[in-house]
Amino acid sequence: MYVYDVNKGRYEDKQSPVHSLDPRVKLYACLFYALMCIFIKKYILLLIPGAILVTCVFLSGVKVLSYLRSMRAVLIMLTGGLLINLIFVSFEDAFLLYLRFVLTAFFCMIMIKTTTARELLRGIKKGFHVSEGTAMTMAIAFMFLPILGSDMNEIRVAQASRGADITEGSLGKRIKNSVTIILPLFRRTIDKAEKMANAMDVRCYDSSEPRTEVEKLSMNGYDALFLFAVAIGLAVVLLIRFL
Repeated sequence: MYVYDVNKGRYEDKQSPVHSLDPRVKLYACLFYALMCIFIKKYILLLIPGAILVTCVFLSGVKVLSYLRSMRAVLIMLTGGLLINLIFVSFEDAFLLYLRFVLTAFFCMIMIKTTTARELLRGIKKGFHVSEGTAMTMAIAFMFLPILGSDMNEIRVAQASRGADITEGSLGKRIKNSVTIILPLFRRTIDKAEKMANAMDVRCYDSSEPRTEVEKLSMNGYDALFLFAVAIGLAVVLLIRFL
């Protein structure tokens, strides 16, 4: 029986240069990196984002296998897109597009696994001037995902012990057994959301009021150096692309 891995894409607590980067710098770097991959039209230019990616993986202290496990679903989707794209374009163009998407997804995964949900949302709020209500909604969504994954595991194991295993039997039987998981999971989600809302009401939370912070975000020399390196990579790609 397949059990959902609740550690997929979750923050890994380590002491590394990448973990200590300002979350705003990580978000800006993801944006620059995505633009870099978008403008790449030759295989040789993949060496630039590839070098940045390898350096970040090395400095993060997180195992490559951990990244790959977290990206398994993304890689399956991208591989499916590659196969569909082969119908319309040549293999060379399709595979280049595939590699560009894989590099972008891998770089974003590095940022996710080295940044807590709270820091990530602080970076979005401060870096892109998102409203307090929107930032809180995104923070709650990030925090609920691993909890829902754990609840789904409990329900799936309990239902499988009763003979309702969604990984066995015909397609119709699997769909029928899926209902025994979806309904209890939906009920648990509503209950948790109600408890969260009550807890916020009791604490008089108001998204319209300005919030204070114990530790303010501040960029240092390492943040500037990291962002500068990614920006230089983007500038080189743009120069080669348009000159």
